[in-house]
Amino acid sequence: MKQWNKCSKTVLAMGIAAMVFGGATQVEAASNFLAEVPANDWSYETANSLISQGVVPDYDMAIPQGRVLSRLEMAMIVQQAVSNESAMTAEQKAAAEKLKEAYYYDMKKLSLLNKLDTLDNAQVQSIESGKAAGGDSFTPEERAGLKKAAELADKLSVSGYVRIRNDHFLKDQKDGTGEKRSTRANMIHVDVDTTYKINENWQGHADIGYRNSLSGFDERRTLAPNENQTGFTWDTYLTGTLPQLGLDVKFGKWNEWNIYGWGMDIDCDFEGFQFRQGKKDFKTFFTAGQMDLWDDAMGGTRNKEKVTSLRFFYPFDKKNDINFGMSWSSPMQSRYQADDQHRVFYYYAHGHHKFDKNWDLRAGMIASNAKRDASNPLAGTKTKQPGRWIQLQYKQAELQNPGTYSIVADYRYEPALSWPTVTDWCGLNERFLRLGFNYVPAKNILLDTFYQWSRDIDTGAKDDLYRFQAQFFF
Repeated sequence: MKQWNKCSKTVLAMGIAAMVFGGATQVEAASNFLAEVPANDWSYETANSLISQGVVPDYDMAIPQGRVLSRLEMAMIVQQAVSNESAMTAEQKAAAEKLKEAYYYDMKKLSLLNKLDTLDNAQVQSIESGKAAGGDSFTPEERAGLKKAAELADKLSVSGYVRIRNDHFLKDQKDGTGEKRSTRANMIHVDVDTTYKINENWQGHADIGYRNSLSGFDERRTLAPNENQTGFTWDTYLTGTLPQLGLDVKFGKWNEWNIYGWGMDIDCDFEGFQFRQGKKDFKTFFTAGQMDLWDDAMGGTRNKEKVTSLRFFYPFDKKNDINFGMSWSSPMQSRYQADDQHRVFYYYAHGHHKFDKNWDLRAGMIASNAKRDASNPLAGTKTKQPGRWIQLQYKQAELQNPGTYSIVADYRYEPALSWPTVTDWCGLNERFLRLGFNYVPAKNILLDTFYQWSRDIDTGAKDDLYRFQAQFFF
């Protein structure tokens, strides 16, 4: 159990670290290590929430009310939490990742301090005399350069991934002449995400992506490429927190992927703003703006869908949580919805249960008040029932742990009239059964594959999909 009146041995190594990085200005350099986390900072509540749920190893006692920690002490808690993400729920992982983003470079420094903590006396004396462990002296210019680099490292972080995807389709021909096979091969997606820390509460983000469909499926170059096209994507946005209000803010343009957003905003480009409020476990999300859902590419008239959404999340305990909400979205003719309906009202609920460390179950439903498009003869033939989905997962593929894997089975039933977007690669007005496998052969490398048996809900037409992809994270 963590005792808050004791000091870690690691902290005692900080003076040595300051000498290495600061030379004559070691006190100034060390201030970043020892800077206090403001008493009203959001990270106390987030860290205590994870500690109280028992998912932070070696920390069984919450941070006492009013106790002020240094950034280093908070980084120690965050490091323990991140090391245990495999045992967390999706919401707990999201909280841990948010803490990791805020204290990323403090954790880097902590790793250095842990190394310094193991130095023998001779190595310590060498460093104190102005020499590195290998015996090389630091010149004043080198010390100044190291200081500037450390200051920039405190503020700037870069992450991303490279993905290579191959999709193979087996579809019934619309003219009834049989099945047709097609392949969309070697689709490349490079994503580089940068974050700049403006101050303790605000960050600026610039995410740059590049897509190229090497199969020649569609080589049109565009400033807003979809999965089949070649070009660059640019997303810029700000994130911040208002500690006194317990409010997190995001606004600008970003890519939204959130398993808890099923029914509203999963895997799409979004422009607008998002507020998250909640100092305790119960969280409220308010989102407004527009998202790119390719209605025009599917036969409709819109290339953007205006959205206003109110979503709620509550974890009952470490094994059970519920996500529910509603959204008001632009009608889409590609989904057989009447264009003269100002907004379509959707409402949904999504529950999650963790049986043990190996098995997870998710299930949900969604419905809408969408009116059928009287100008489209097909609209009258389309099912208007609640959408539903269920997912069963065994094990967890963890990027930091080579050899880990997961097996996932999904069933989805997505009537076009009841669902606001094509989610998780379920086609328009389709139902599917999918079996997938994910494997981590080496750290930060993920191989995943699935086969999806898809059918149109009303006609039964086949639209099967087989996918294999490799992803490399950095």
